[in-house]
Amino acid sequence: MSSPEKEKNVMLIASAQSIVLRSLCEHFEGEGYSVIQPGTKLNAINEADSCAVMVVYAEPEITDDAELLTFLADYQRERDMLVYIIGTAAELATQKRFFSSQNVRLEFERPINANEVSTAILEDINENISRLTKHILVIDDSGTMLRKIKGWLEDKYRVTLANSGARAMKSLAAEIPDLILLDYEMPIVDGSQVLEMIKSDPDYEDIPVIFLTGKSDRETVMKVMALKPAGYLLKSQEAADIIAQIDEFFEKRK
Repeated sequence: MSSPEKEKNVMLIASAQSIVLRSLCEHFEGEGYSVIQPGTKLNAINEADSCAVMVVYAEPEITDDAELLTFLADYQRERDMLVYIIGTAAELATQKRFFSSQNVRLEFERPINANEVSTAILEDINENISRLTKHILVIDDSGTMLRKIKGWLEDKYRVTLANSGARAMKSLAAEIPDLILLDYEMPIVDGSQVLEMIKSDPDYEDIPVIFLTGKSDRETVMKVMALKPAGYLLKSQEAADIIAQIDEFFEKRK
């Protein structure tokens, strides 16, 4: 499940201390955030899992370190961290060769006002906190459906995809999500069997599962509800309706 501590940690990548950096740190800490400065790539590897936000202060020592930037960009994409970049126009251009524009939330050209920058970053974090804190695993044998659902949800939530029950169990072993969206009709191992596997494991039995089904007839709905899921969604529903129901589900569980 999501860690409350993680969402309050900011990983600051910088080559050296400065008055501006100290001011940024003080502003984050004043709002209740812990600032982690790993200093080296090895420390970054060890610390990244404890952070949901990355701020890169792009000085020459960092901009010229292609190995470090490749690692940071890959790590950010894998863990869906929010990333913010500070640097000169040239440094920002270099950074964006590693961090794709869709992964960079905000960028700031130096010289900066530390208070204005930290305020802008904190406001953006707060607007995206649901995506930072809620993780949804979607299980469906259709690659098209998986991509469609991910597209609907990824602006608000962190989404992991699995196209079979076996892949879903591997995903659960790596990280326990806050919600599972499970296709009811799948070949080989169907949704009811996957749910049985999940509920039979003490580590996973408390994960809420919402069924996805393409059928709305009474018989199918009765079969679905007999398995006592946290709910069910019809694949024929409008995307906005599905998103709204998932939002409501999390709102009720606060």
